[in-house]
This record gives sequence, C-alpha cells and structure tokens, in this order.
Amino acid sequence: MAKHSFSVPFSGPSQDIVSKAKAAIEKAGGQFSGNEGKGDFSVPTPAGTVKGTYAISAQSFSVDITDKPFLVPGSAIESQVRKFLEKA
Repeated sequence: MAKHSFSVPFSGPSQDIVSKAKAAIEKAGGQFSGNEGKGDFSVPTPAGTVKGTYAISAQSFSVDITDKPFLVPGSAIESQVRKFLEKA
C-alpha cells in the first residue's frame, strides 16, 4: 500500500501534541504507543485499519502512514489527522 507522509507544525511543549494525538486516536477506537520523541498508532475505519508512525523534531509533528485501506486516499487521512490535532 502507498505510504503517505506529512508534518503538522505545533506550538507549545511536545507532550501537549502527543497527548492530543493519543486522546484523539483512542477516542476513535485506535491504539497509540509512544512518547515525546516518536511512536506508532493504528485506527480502525469502516474501510479498514490505518497504521502509522510519528516523530517529533523541534515544533513539527511528522507522520508516516505505513498501511492504509486501498480505497482511502492519503490526503483524506492527512486531513483527518490535522482535524484531530486542532480539535483535541
């Protein structure tokens, strides 16, 4: 499956963005494992599970989607992750 990578800039401490990501993914029924440096996650969707990793460097939350349903475009996943991080 195609890999999709993107970065989300943030302000404030890295533990805040990690807490937001963890809360959003767990609220969606997914699993989140990691710390203020890096980690991984998986989130179920009606089309299948989305899996990825993240890394934090300076004020950038970088995401690599490592596995996704064929019918779900990477841009849609990126858009949803951005919404999660802005809302949470």
